[in-house]
Amino acid sequence: MKLTPLLLALAAFLVLTGCDTPTPVLLSLEPVATAQDTKVNAALLGAWEAAGDKDTLCIIRKDDRSGYQITVLGGTTPLGFQAQLFRVGDVELLDLTPSDDNDFRIPGHAIARLWLNGGALRWAFLDSDWLKQQTTALAIHDADGKMVLFSPSAAVRAFIAANGASDKAYGKVATWQRM
Repeated sequence: MKLTPLLLALAAFLVLTGCDTPTPVLLSLEPVATAQDTKVNAALLGAWEAAGDKDTLCIIRKDDRSGYQITVLGGTTPLGFQAQLFRVGDVELLDLTPSDDNDFRIPGHAIARLWLNGGALRWAFLDSDWLKQQTTALAIHDADGKMVLFSPSAAVRAFIAANGASDKAYGKVATWQRM
């Protein structure tokens, strides 16, 4: 099975905060957030500027459902994402997927942890060597340093509920400032 379309989707995440950005290495083919636990946090809405990169902006708007439309401006082409906010204990997480309707791309779901503190937004993708060791109960495909979760939503959700609150579960943290 070729993962080229999936890798193209991963490449889109590279632009989220410029060249030195965290990128998702762990993607789920199934959504993690459910309609029952999706929340909206008004503090996320608005325009954000990447710390250290004044040319990269992120605009977060509420969508028609109970989620967000996220547009990242930087580079040559704006990138669009749909996101659902959910909680695991006291931890806020976003389930992100590309919003375009490209038949050559598999819309993987990347999970990012959020820390909101006044005018600062920090986030990090669910991704670490420690976390990868925890995936033994899930159906996965690991190739070229990317891990794709093939397990059903309920199994991925249970996995995140068990491991998603740990600080060990996250990679590099990106920081944004409110504009």
